Amino acid sequence: MRALLVMLALASAIVSTNALAQDAGTTIPPTVPPAPVGHAQPTARSFTPNSTADENEQHRLSAFDAEQRKLDEMLDKKLNICRC
Repeated sequence: MRALLVMLALASAIVSTNALAQDAGTTIPPTVPPAPVGHAQPTARSFTPNSTADENEQHRLSAFDAEQRKLDEMLDKKLNICRC
């Protein structure tokens, strides 16, 4: 019985110190700059498939990939690796 009371007292002390620590951390010091204004999380409505901007981006990426592939092939031809 005595051990149970000691354990309950210890548990309540731990819980109360955790609660006090959480409450103490909610205030923001005045040295912290405010969050930037105007930033919004993107939503599904902001992404429209098959839009002009999306097609332009895909075309730009395809052109970049083709150029990179061409450069990779040229590099492969220049490399002379002996695999003896």
